[in-house]
Amino acid sequence: MNPLEIEPDLTQKLTEIGARLREARQAQDTSLEEISGKTMIPTRLLSAIEEGRVDSLPEAIYTRGFIRRFGDSVGLNGPNLADVYSGNLSQDHLETETKTKQRKKRLRGLRGGLRPVHLYVLYIALIMSAGVGLSYLTNPSAITSTGDPPASSGAIDAPSEPTAPENKANAQQGTSSKPVAAPTATKPDLVRVDLSIKEASWMEIIVDGEVSYEGILSPGTNKTVVAKEQLVITAGNAGGVMLAVNKQPAQLMGEPGAIKELKLKPETLASQST
Repeated sequence: MNPLEIEPDLTQKLTEIGARLREARQAQDTSLEEISGKTMIPTRLLSAIEEGRVDSLPEAIYTRGFIRRFGDSVGLNGPNLADVYSGNLSQDHLETETKTKQRKKRLRGLRGGLRPVHLYVLYIALIMSAGVGLSYLTNPSAITSTGDPPASSGAIDAPSEPTAPENKANAQQGTSSKPVAAPTATKPDLVRVDLSIKEASWMEIIVDGEVSYEGILSPGTNKTVVAKEQLVITAGNAGGVMLAVNKQPAQLMGEPGAIKELKLKPETLASQST
């Protein structure tokens, strides 16, 4: 995935988004440190987002992920805010969608008092349907038990034809002649990375140009990723991630709290091994 190109009005977009995020955070009386603990985003980056300082943030593709997680943590629509930042969604559309969701939420609250009645009626209907179905299923089984035995029942007592010794020998010979598949091993033209999460960290994994995973991995999580052309792994807390490349000894990805990006290609690893 190529990074998003920075637009001329990117600073203005970030300023508007940052103001919305700051307003939602302050309404919840939540500090930047608390948001950082939830999202694993460093406080300095959260502050830069709120203040619209584009030059203090990483590439747009990573900033977009930070905005999404920041928005979700304060009760806003994080993916929509990220789309506004990347130019895929306008501010007017975002405000209209937010008002629509608020109206639907109020309507659901008004109808909430009728739900127990509906569930009670549905419960009675299910009990009646189950009783009718049980009666229908019991009668055919009773008729079958009093009728004649199935015609095929006599075939059970018939002795099966013994397998000739010659056929058995041929079968064993045919089986032994098939080659036994060798244990699957990591191909030299692949990149395999085994991840072991020691501390919670936001991760983005891009396999052969496609985003395979983006989110927060919890401590104790183990994950294996394989790529044919290129594997790009980005961690928001590099000091909490252990990784092993192509079954080599595992090592820390970087310093605690640091944002680290690792790009791996099969040909590069092959040249290093030789």
